[in-house]
Amino acid sequence: MAKVQTKGGLGPGIEKLFNLNEPVSAGEAAAPAEIRIDQISSNAYQPRREFDENKLTELMESIREHGVVQPVVVRAKEGGAYELVAGERRVRACRRLGYERVPAIVRDFTDGQMMEVALIENLQREDLNPVEEALAYQRLAREFGLTQEQIAQKVSKSRSLVANMMRLLNLPQEVLDALAKDEMTVGHARPLLSLAPEQAVLLAGRVKVEGLSVREVEERVKDLTVEKKPNKSIKKEAEKTLDPNLKDLEGQLRSACGTKVEIIEAAHGKGGRIMIEFYSADDLDRIAGYFLPLAR
Repeated sequence: MAKVQTKGGLGPGIEKLFNLNEPVSAGEAAAPAEIRIDQISSNAYQPRREFDENKLTELMESIREHGVVQPVVVRAKEGGAYELVAGERRVRACRRLGYERVPAIVRDFTDGQMMEVALIENLQREDLNPVEEALAYQRLAREFGLTQEQIAQKVSKSRSLVANMMRLLNLPQEVLDALAKDEMTVGHARPLLSLAPEQAVLLAGRVKVEGLSVREVEERVKDLTVEKKPNKSIKKEAEKTLDPNLKDLEGQLRSACGTKVEIIEAAHGKGGRIMIEFYSADDLDRIAGYFLPLAR
């Protein structure tokens, strides 16, 4: 059986928002109850998708030594069962330790409140990765009709932060996977929103391989999206409007190479040049790898 040492609660944000320290009805005790773990089902609104095994092991050791310091929060279901509102890791740790019961506070939450508690609990502990956090905000907006301002107030964040996190979900799935795996930061990912999906995926891959800084990513995105003024030596050749077919080919080459590519027609209309930019020796090798097989 799990040792119960309830102190500290779930954090001031959750306790204040939902009055967890006070009974909500005459028949509901403020003190935690001992509930069988096999009667508790998971929270369908749990925003966290990944559970760090090392942290779970550390929690198991803490519970083995000190007991369950903070009770979980559940809501009652029909037939004497319960649905977990907050405390997923504590329940998982107790299950692995072979405990039959866990201390719990029983509350009559709505679906919306369940998601809010689960989200706020994880945000307070900084357990969510950026993608999980963004998806949680999106669910609050879509499923419960909350505005970005309302979400920001509930999670004690700025509206702009909530908006920027939700915008990240417009990135390709490959980029979101890298962000969730901590292969890049939000600072790396945000500039990629201005790129075509193919370019964003390519540049995200180079963040991991080349160890690019946020500033380097911003510079490369700028090179891919901002048209530079032509060099004086080629200005006369570039004065002519580029043929639409060549313009389309230019875009395809940019996506394929993942860097700035510029096709410049000669002033007389015959021939021209292709300018491909690179940013390091590794970058040059990568780009050359696209073309050298064609020369064999």
